[in-house]
Amino acid sequence: MKLSNDEVREIALEARLTLDDAELEKAARYINNFLSMLDRFKELDLEEVEPFCFAEKTECPLREDVLTPFGDVRAILDEGPHRVGDYFKVPRIMEE
Repeated sequence: MKLSNDEVREIALEARLTLDDAELEKAARYINNFLSMLDRFKELDLEEVEPFCFAEKTECPLREDVLTPFGDVRAILDEGPHRVGDYFKVPRIMEE
């Protein structure tokens, strides 16, 4: 799979990135090299390889979920740079 410069430009716009022509060329080359590398995985013979899944094991390395107090909410809110009441105001990144 290979992306055209126009497709990379559209992706960049969706990510709210502005690329000049040189940056666009570099980004397209980087993305296409990465996609080419991923295509090489299709060449591997994985017939005898068992899928990896540690979740089925009884000796799970993950910690247990334990409910713990969150902390002093007032102190956390007081440290916020853009506080509005009991919330933090964050910039809008998506258009309606």
